[in-house]
Amino acid sequence: MINSLLKITAGALISMVCLTWVQSSAANEPVLPVQVWNPPLQTPVHLVNQYRQPNSDYSAGHRGVDYLASLGQAVLAPADGQVWFVRKVFQRNLITLIHEGGYLSEYEPVCSTLEKGQSVSSGQEIGSLCQGDQSYLQHCASATCLHFSLRKDGAYLSPMALLGGLNPSRLFPTP
Repeated sequence: MINSLLKITAGALISMVCLTWVQSSAANEPVLPVQVWNPPLQTPVHLVNQYRQPNSDYSAGHRGVDYLASLGQAVLAPADGQVWFVRKVFQRNLITLIHEGGYLSEYEPVCSTLEKGQSVSSGQEIGSLCQGDQSYLQHCASATCLHFSLRKDGAYLSPMALLGGLNPSRLFPTP
């Protein structure tokens, strides 16, 4: 009887510790928006460069994804939002949208007539793929492509997380 009681008590304590750990870990994770996001180009889309998480803020990586595209192709809002930034930076034009939950999505090289503060709806054309300056280094070495990045609280995330392109993580119990 005492052995059973000790096992139940130990099991309850372990469950409480695990639940507390899961809750505190979840509090540090970004909360994904409820709205389903769509690709920023008409389907079918062809992904040519995946997101590659850098080891630190200053190390190499690929802080976004690249889609094969053509000059003049319409770029679409992946979700409802507002224009956060639109203009030329260094050798290319770009546009940034802010979405529910504080997510910032950015697209380059994109020429747009939209202005900061304008609302956009999911699927709405926000601009078109345009040529960067001669010194602009395309994200795709031998093709024209659209670079699409995502940030939350200053940190880069894979846009595929909101487009449904990542497999969910699974936690397995320890033996």
